Amino acid sequence: MGDLADSIITELRQKFDRHSVWVWYDAQEKYRGVLDEVEAKLDGVTLERYDGSYFELKRQLRDEDPNYEQNWLFYIPESRNDAEWFRDVHALGRQYRVGQDIDDTPVTQFLVEHDEEIPNAYEDWGQNREYQRLAFFCVLFETVGPAIDEWVRDYLSDPEEFRDDIEDNAMADAWDAQLREEYGIDAGLDPKELATQLLFGEVTSRAPTAQYDNLAADDAQAAAKFCDDWQQYAPADFTRYSREIEADRNLTEAVVESGQTRWNATAFKGIDTGLIRLVMDRLAEETYADLPEIAAELNRTVTKRRDSFWSNEDLVDWSVPALAVETLQQIGTVDVDDAKAMGSTELAGEYTSDDGWWRVDAAYRRYINATQKATFPYPNEATVKRQVTNHYMAFLQGVNRPLAEVLSDDPTLGTPQTSFYEEFAEVEDGTAIIICDGLRYELAEAIRENLARRTDFEQDLSAMSAALPSITEVGMAAHLPGELGLSLDDDELVVTSGGEQMTGKADRVERLSAAGFEVVDIDEVGDISLEELTESDPVPRVVYSGTIDKLGESLDDDAAFSQVASHVDDVERTVQRLKQAGYTRFVITSDHGFLYTDRLSDDHKVEAPDLAPIVKRRFAAADHETPLVDTDEFVEIDHEALSKLGIDGPEIKLLFPRSVACFKSRGGNMRYFHGGISLQELLVPCLTVTTGEIEESASISYDVSISDPITNSILSVEIEAKSGQVAFDPAPILEVRATIDGEPVADPVTMEISPGDNSARVRLKQGAVSGEDTVQFEVVDTDTRETITRQTVGLDLLFGDDDMGFDV
Repeated sequence: MGDLADSIITELRQKFDRHSVWVWYDAQEKYRGVLDEVEAKLDGVTLERYDGSYFELKRQLRDEDPNYEQNWLFYIPESRNDAEWFRDVHALGRQYRVGQDIDDTPVTQFLVEHDEEIPNAYEDWGQNREYQRLAFFCVLFETVGPAIDEWVRDYLSDPEEFRDDIEDNAMADAWDAQLREEYGIDAGLDPKELATQLLFGEVTSRAPTAQYDNLAADDAQAAAKFCDDWQQYAPADFTRYSREIEADRNLTEAVVESGQTRWNATAFKGIDTGLIRLVMDRLAEETYADLPEIAAELNRTVTKRRDSFWSNEDLVDWSVPALAVETLQQIGTVDVDDAKAMGSTELAGEYTSDDGWWRVDAAYRRYINATQKATFPYPNEATVKRQVTNHYMAFLQGVNRPLAEVLSDDPTLGTPQTSFYEEFAEVEDGTAIIICDGLRYELAEAIRENLARRTDFEQDLSAMSAALPSITEVGMAAHLPGELGLSLDDDELVVTSGGEQMTGKADRVERLSAAGFEVVDIDEVGDISLEELTESDPVPRVVYSGTIDKLGESLDDDAAFSQVASHVDDVERTVQRLKQAGYTRFVITSDHGFLYTDRLSDDHKVEAPDLAPIVKRRFAAADHETPLVDTDEFVEIDHEALSKLGIDGPEIKLLFPRSVACFKSRGGNMRYFHGGISLQELLVPCLTVTTGEIEESASISYDVSISDPITNSILSVEIEAKSGQVAFDPAPILEVRATIDGEPVADPVTMEISPGDNSARVRLKQGAVSGEDTVQFEVVDTDTRETITRQTVGLDLLFGDDDMGFDV
């Protein structure tokens, strides 16, 4: 064995010129016979053999060479995987492989140079071609094991970084074989062709068409799975390739020509735009009577697409067709024929139940909001909006006309609003009553859902029957202590509470203050610092807000209606802030709801009652002795009916147009109404929230780190929490938000904070940030609603509008 020993000795002398510690694994003990000769001729090197005790080898190294100044060669007759107890010594040096064990090819030289990067599982790559292939790609793509999906994603991200290494080391055929084996792809090193077969493999797997099969990977399911992960882990790369490849083909037309909505593929944006056209066309073309049924059929498609890649990235907006379908579907669940046989309390119950009719109002409001925020024209948008609105108007008339029939005899929809003070107004520390002008029942449901999503507060939502007429002066006075009175004086409506005239807000404030409440506006609560709040006493408090009514009265278009939901956040923020001052019980209510309709046609405009001195659009008032022409177009509420509502009005009678109709009267918004007879106006929400007392704990400070500039649409937000507490109980919940010009550009991410380092992953939506230079991040304490930090950082992102510049 002299020649072998000489060869090994020559190799080792060269290696000891570079490193002082080498480990020689020989699981088959192939070289045990040359060890003595190597030891004898290798001057200046201590060769130690493993004989069953790694501890003994480590002890000898520690005792004889504690500073690792000598040359050591450790011969281990085991595999590197089995030599786990020797890894700490191995980490001090390098692994020696006998040169004769490996062939003289580029890939073997590459692996020798990257020996320490090779995963342990492939240490025997010199004798195993399969191990050699896997070891090469693991080293090249820096993975600890086989990860073909990750290798392909990295390659597609930057082909030039990897292609030369693959070609120079003669591994192109191995790469090609890997692609064939995993996906059935024959693209080799061509990135565009590789992406094409993967993307169309996803289409073939999930779309009702065979026209792209010739472009697809043979294993379409594997390609589809790859695309799902590609979207998740490298959305910008996915988008760039998809757009570049789609530019050569019209996927939108292919979808439209198919006439089918069962396209589940998400490889291309054109699939979504084609489906949007199909959905909008169907909603526009179907007969009026069939629309709710058609909407139910389309629901699966719009729900699935709204939660798919292009929508989540804000590159396609499904909100208008999705909410049109949702609104029509909700309307389809309402049987107006059943409503005709119901009494007032039954109608109220149908409206306020968990799956009640309030959901129709909520869906229509969200739909109108979506049409207002849409940034591009939808096909047949005006026609679809007319169809949806016509169905919504029919719903309003269908459920509210029966209401008018029964209210003259039984004017209550449940507990009268005039009972509010007795039922809810506890003059005790820790109680806050929030009165929102125009807070409709469905908006109170939104507040309840938001609070439930972020907190574990106890909540109870009920509805009271608004004081007729449900106009601001009357509804607001219904919250006060004392009997509510109505009368006429010089043809003006006079509202009294406990015998005192209520001419405006100042009178109500004075009356509530005398009862023991501190009265403030909602904006004032927002302006109080958290420090002031925590130091103040939780005295009985009433908080007023007039946001919704101001919007409704000032704007005569859909913009007013679309903005009312912003008040939900204001109320929730007020609850969270007052909780910091020690408030534990909140009552959220309103003076009245509102009716939002299409601009009423002449058929819905009723002639004003003759001789009635007060005529508004949704009610009229007259002296109880005033002779009026009897008509079926309006409902009369006399003093006996008012008495049932807890209202003293012996000298007055009130008149209301039926359903959604209005009296012919000047001024005001002709689409936003309150003061009439409808479930939307008369069902006043009363949401009781119990929060529990705050436990005192050591203060917590936060250091927030965000990359600046941002170079990837998926980024980490790092938060270091510092406190004298060893553990947080309960753990603070922080919410990370990303916005541009006040509009969200990422889904909010919540973090349960523990002491020390915390991390959350935020995914910016490509469509929302494309072309922008900066994005603002906020970290908000969900309990206190305080902003922990607000940072504006730069954007340096590459998205799909740029030329890929493929080198094919």
